[in-house]
Amino acid sequence: MKSISSLALLFATAPPFLFADDGQRSVSPFTDMELPATTVIDTSPLPSSRLPLEKASSNVQTARGDDIYRHEALDLSDFMKRNLPSVSGNEVLANPFQLDLNYRGFTASPILGTPIGLSVYQDSVRVNEPFGDMVNWDLIPRVAIANVELIPGSNPLFGLNTLGGALLVRTKSGRSHAGWRGQAYAGSFERKAIEAEHGGSRGGFDWFFAGNLFEEDGFRDFSHSSVKQGFVKLGWEDERSDIDLSYTYAENKLTGNGVAPASLLALERNGVYAHPEVTLPRLHFVNLALSHLVTDDWVLSGNAYFRRNVLGVYAGDVEVEQEETDEFEAEPTVNQTLTRQDGVGGSLQVSYLGTLLDRVNQAILGASYDFGDTDFKQTRQDAELTASRGVEPEGAASRQTTLTATNRYYGIYLTDTFSPTPWLHITGAGRWNRAEIHLDGSGRDPEGDTESLDGRHAFSRVNPAAGFTLQPLKALAPNQSLPDLSFFASYNEGFRVPTPVELTCADPAAPCSLPTNFVADPPLKPIVARTFETGFRGKLGKALDWNLAWYRTDLSDDILFINSPGTLTRGFFKNVGDTRREGIEAGMRGGVRRLSWYASYGYVDATYRSAVILQNAIGPVRVRKGDRIPAIPDQTAKVGADYELLPGWFLGADLQYFSRRFLRGDDSNRFPRVDEYVVVNLNTRYALTRHVELFALANNVFDARYETFGLINRNAFSSPVGNAEAFLAPGAPLSGWAGVRVRFD
Repeated sequence: MKSISSLALLFATAPPFLFADDGQRSVSPFTDMELPATTVIDTSPLPSSRLPLEKASSNVQTARGDDIYRHEALDLSDFMKRNLPSVSGNEVLANPFQLDLNYRGFTASPILGTPIGLSVYQDSVRVNEPFGDMVNWDLIPRVAIANVELIPGSNPLFGLNTLGGALLVRTKSGRSHAGWRGQAYAGSFERKAIEAEHGGSRGGFDWFFAGNLFEEDGFRDFSHSSVKQGFVKLGWEDERSDIDLSYTYAENKLTGNGVAPASLLALERNGVYAHPEVTLPRLHFVNLALSHLVTDDWVLSGNAYFRRNVLGVYAGDVEVEQEETDEFEAEPTVNQTLTRQDGVGGSLQVSYLGTLLDRVNQAILGASYDFGDTDFKQTRQDAELTASRGVEPEGAASRQTTLTATNRYYGIYLTDTFSPTPWLHITGAGRWNRAEIHLDGSGRDPEGDTESLDGRHAFSRVNPAAGFTLQPLKALAPNQSLPDLSFFASYNEGFRVPTPVELTCADPAAPCSLPTNFVADPPLKPIVARTFETGFRGKLGKALDWNLAWYRTDLSDDILFINSPGTLTRGFFKNVGDTRREGIEAGMRGGVRRLSWYASYGYVDATYRSAVILQNAIGPVRVRKGDRIPAIPDQTAKVGADYELLPGWFLGADLQYFSRRFLRGDDSNRFPRVDEYVVVNLNTRYALTRHVELFALANNVFDARYETFGLINRNAFSSPVGNAEAFLAPGAPLSGWAGVRVRFD
């Protein structure tokens, strides 16, 4: 609690000028770009050209940072899982900040080796990690989020990994979020948290400071975690220019002891299979963004950044090894890794916001460069088991792998949205990407002989996109006051290159262990995604917004991790042919007097389109064309409402339904699936005064017993050793928290 007290003292004793606001607001056009809006969207990573949502040719979803607070979501990934259509989550690591997030059957995950199909940006900087394209949700501070946009499809403007979509996070500034706000709460699982923020401006100068501290023991055994996040943004603007310098810091301890055998969970719902497994990230992230209005129609913008993430992992593992007698034996080990990932780069963009042939036209030409440098080290120790299935090291640690990897990503992009009439908007776009990956290091093969990991790989491709939006009621009756109705359709292509992790682990004859023990391997082919999407959206006055979309994304040369026989983590990466994600999504939201509400439904049919032989921890898996891809629920439904019972007293509720999903490793769909489940959450808030608010929340109010994820594995603690069964990730039981929020605008 000492660190929590320190944060409170920091804001309480800040110099008075930091809390002053002279009330003057710049007339700069860039101020509007910083405001959290849901009626305009970004058409490229840099925000200097924002397109009205009605012109978007795909089913874009938007949300404000205040929406995250109103739903009392723990972080961004938790908010998306509970609120956005077609989004689900697998709690693979059993830590609330390490969610395996799925959107339309594509994943953004903090787990090394997971096939990543979503790109994630924070203030125009791609935060997919250089080594394996993972996304660390705990490094995106909730307290600093102004708004988010979920761009669906393989939109090439957002670069690598944009196979199923791109997530854009914009942070707060002193102009968009002036004033002071703080909150503190505590409750179940010994969870306690405090956060504070302040923003303001004086003349052309503005500032924003935010930080939060979080600590809990978790609902599983041996699962203590802590999160420390800080964010600072300083800005200056006048009538023609805007400059922002931001710094994001995080130093966290995340304990995620993962899935456990179904037989263990039947006896000990809070039990863990083996422990500990601790992740220790430390982030320093600096970003400089500049925009300049050259003329009334031309905007020049750019950014430059440095991002360092030092990630330590301490993992106690119990593998099941198959002996020559075909019997199985438990082998406890301690694996430790230290990964330093540095990212340096930037973007430069020119936007034209004028007319073409006397018609409204928005055009963007930009270029980007990203350099990633990774230093990876791994050691391994023999270990012994404790009575609580803890793994304790014994003897000296041996170095297994030393690897240095560099990534150079180049991109040139162009997009144009032309409106020949007020009711028709046509978009064309394209991006050229080049990726160069250099590997340098040494590893060990299964017999312990050192092998070189050196390798040089290069990939390049031009990815196109096209779409249109038609507003038929405007076309039929341009001068009538009719409900808003838009029809949209688009086609786009995306590109994902093999990561350094995949390139160093692609040989069936020399399998590696995730996240360790790499060996030199043959190159892999890049993945190409092709997405068709069409749908409708509309408004009925101010009371109802709605949308309906159909999509299909086909992937060529998809890459998966193939297990070696008898083990869960040892294996290799392989191109497995074609896969497809196809589905529909629908959403509505509205408000009447004291009531606001939303509802959504998503269906995704994620299937293999090529016959292939894979491998899980039990043995070979023969996949047929049409078999479903595991760990993806085919249906999701979400409903929520917020009602003002009395002046200043609000009661909110939300419900999420997730259908059954196949176990990871059951690619031939032969085993029973993880059951469907429904979770209901409640929250309430009451304004004591215009500055002080009390709030409380209860999750899983009906104490549903459910699992969010499962896989096939052999149980090292069964009798006899090595029985195959489902390993499951249990959902959190009934839990609640309460706190106080203070705000001065």
